[in-house]
Amino acid sequence: MKFVTVLVLLLAVCGADVQAIWTGTWRLTYAVRGWTGTIGATGQGQAWALFQHDRQQTSSTMLRWDGVSWRTAVPPKGVSAYEAEFAASPAGDDLWMFSGNRPFQLSGGRWVYRPWTSRYDRGFVAIGAKDDVWVSEHGGPDDYSGSGLSHWDGRSWKPVRKPSPYGDLDQISLVAAPGRGEAWAVIHPPGTTTVIRRDGSGWATAPLPSAPGCPSSPAGGFYGMAARAHDDVWLVTQGAFERSGPCEVPDRGMVVRWDGTTWRWLNLPLAKTWLPAIRADRVGGVWIAANPAHAQSYVLNFRGGRMTKSTLPAEGGWAGFVDIVPVPGTTRLWALARRVDGTLLIYQLT
Repeated sequence: MKFVTVLVLLLAVCGADVQAIWTGTWRLTYAVRGWTGTIGATGQGQAWALFQHDRQQTSSTMLRWDGVSWRTAVPPKGVSAYEAEFAASPAGDDLWMFSGNRPFQLSGGRWVYRPWTSRYDRGFVAIGAKDDVWVSEHGGPDDYSGSGLSHWDGRSWKPVRKPSPYGDLDQISLVAAPGRGEAWAVIHPPGTTTVIRRDGSGWATAPLPSAPGCPSSPAGGFYGMAARAHDDVWLVTQGAFERSGPCEVPDRGMVVRWDGTTWRWLNLPLAKTWLPAIRADRVGGVWIAANPAHAQSYVLNFRGGRMTKSTLPAEGGWAGFVDIVPVPGTTRLWALARRVDGTLLIYQLT
């Protein structure tokens, strides 16, 4: 969430002079003044959004989509959009909302608090199936060093040991889950970034090849991970950063894919492009949000061996993606974007 907020700031400053391009079919469903936010969707045609209206984190709003329109909803007591995140199971039958380190599960139409205790802060969240929730953890009392991993099994949270020889100082940055009993994680020991996979109760390593033009790990590590199946896992990152006027932009966005046997870097036209979000689903395949430094934002959809591109409309001016969320069981997509004038926009791509 912190990375997304910083990214929105950069886009608001650096993307104002971008020429608009219109491709694809988008429907604007809501607009409000705001700073950042998060969005989640279930398989019952419902969606939820949580907005932060200002940088000072003093005002938040929750919305619920009832299949026709967005309506204001009452959030659980103490919930804020600051560092909030929604996560849904691939089937859309389990939706969670994290507000900082406080997890809530949507049950019977209401948000139920599921107390979670850790010595670290919550990182990324992944749900493989109903009541199969994974949380990466980071931080600690000694200068934010340390990391962990927790799992919800439907009854309680339990810590999960990292594979040997990784210890507390080896950071777990990302986690993804394509189905029940399987989890993928990106771990940062001293040196090269490593991807680990848990199938059942054991861990295995899936070594990453060197990135094109990067002898070791890409600059800044990996920013997003999506797992559609055990043989279809994706990671996104940025190449080296360079100056562009008053701003710093990546020389390119970078995507690497696991095919069940090995990782392969994809040759995609992503020059000077941020990749703020990547999501997977069981119908639409894999979605990647792209915010070019000097063009209109778009999403790439990989499905059935084909790649399609849908460009965000420029209604009222240029906007950059904050988050994207597939609608479970469909080929539709929710997208949260922020316009350069400070307006948050919720689109549906059909």
